Amino acid sequence: MPKSVPRKKRRELRGRALVVATPKFKIQFAEPVARRWLKEFFGRPARAGLLPRKVCRWLAQHDRIKLSRSLVARQGDTRLYLKRQNSYVPRTVSLLLELIRGRGKEWCRWHRALTRREREVLFWVARGKSNAEIAAILGIKPATVGKHLERIYPKLGVENRTAAISLDSED
Repeated sequence: MPKSVPRKKRRELRGRALVVATPKFKIQFAEPVARRWLKEFFGRPARAGLLPRKVCRWLAQHDRIKLSRSLVARQGDTRLYLKRQNSYVPRTVSLLLELIRGRGKEWCRWHRALTRREREVLFWVARGKSNAEIAAILGIKPATVGKHLERIYPKLGVENRTAAISLDSED
């Protein structure tokens, strides 16, 4: 992507945005595209300046049981993934939003393209296991798990572990 495109626009074109909120779900910072996506996929919040109700419930559950899964919202063949990120600012919650368009029916074809071992690795990734933990479970080296993931991502049409987990959880 050319450098002449402003940074905020580049992030939107990549389908990513950031939201920072308080533990009481009051939005402290949100990129304009993030606000638009939250409204489109989850509706209006209970009060202005708050995260939508469904996101608040998910975050509250996330705190109680330490979920590693993303929250997924769908509209047609477009999905919005919300992933809680580590926040380095005390008393804040950081959310990464990722918009993925048009995966629908192709997902089954891509999933069948995975080898048996790649499906096993993806299964354990979806259960929140680290590469080292997966390696111990499957009796292989952590670097081999990393190599499997490198091959899985392009087959699924995703760029990272979070998107792969989210796609796998739909199956």
